[in-house]
Amino acid sequence: MADVYKEQAQFFANVPLMQSGVVASVHLEDGDDKDFWNAMLQIHHPGRYYFITHSRSPKGFDTKGCEQCLKYRPYLSKRFFICIDSDMRYLLQEQDIDAANYICQTYTYSWENHYCEASALQQRFVKKCLDKIATFDFPTFLSELSKVLYKPLLLLLYCLKNDKSGFNLRMFSACLPNQCRRAELADNGKLLLERIAKNFEPHLNSPFAQSVDLEVEKVYSQNLGVDEQNAYLHVRGHNLFDLVAYIGDLLCRGTSISFRNDVLLYDLPLQSYWEIRKVASDIAEIVTP
Repeated sequence: MADVYKEQAQFFANVPLMQSGVVASVHLEDGDDKDFWNAMLQIHHPGRYYFITHSRSPKGFDTKGCEQCLKYRPYLSKRFFICIDSDMRYLLQEQDIDAANYICQTYTYSWENHYCEASALQQRFVKKCLDKIATFDFPTFLSELSKVLYKPLLLLLYCLKNDKSGFNLRMFSACLPNQCRRAELADNGKLLLERIAKNFEPHLNSPFAQSVDLEVEKVYSQNLGVDEQNAYLHVRGHNLFDLVAYIGDLLCRGTSISFRNDVLLYDLPLQSYWEIRKVASDIAEIVTP
């Protein structure tokens, strides 16, 4: 039986040879990922890229997603590589997900997290919204949110590493709302932060959680660069992105500003934190001749 992934990989790898000016073929998880990865590629290695947002499964169906991308692992090269969300793979240190194997990853949970990076988000927010809407300090809010999320993230990490069912991603996500009330945004979201912390309390105070030595997980996560200040970049991207987008929409209500388009997704974050510098380093390693 023909190997459909090998056949497709050969075609994708030949595109740069057949089409003048194409640097490489790049398989993404989904079409929504294209803006982020193209922007990163243009910053660090400008040129034309042939983006693949879905490909054929052995049964002939158009298929997308991270697992589909990873099916091509044996056949990747400088002319054909993949770009995926890290999800929990980075924190779990899944083997061979690296530039040496022609795989770019986000290092944050997903590309959405990068657009929520606090310092760059605040700069975009101030530049677009200064004197037009009520003051809100995203770095203060996200710093406090990160502190709230850190222990639950450590507990989740313990469960995933040790195949324990006491706490899982679904439970974690259920505690992080994607909407809030305007009144909860006073004092840089103090009431919202209190509500989120309260949502996690039953899990953190459970007999199961009390039996887990989170100090061990803290050392493990800090060795990977994840701590109380940047934990928010390593939680499920949709949860973080949707909440930040909703907060921004509330703040911009009644103005002509589209927070999502004019602020949140307006530009890539500054290259000032290790997660995005690692993305840049991987790109350079793969595409540099």
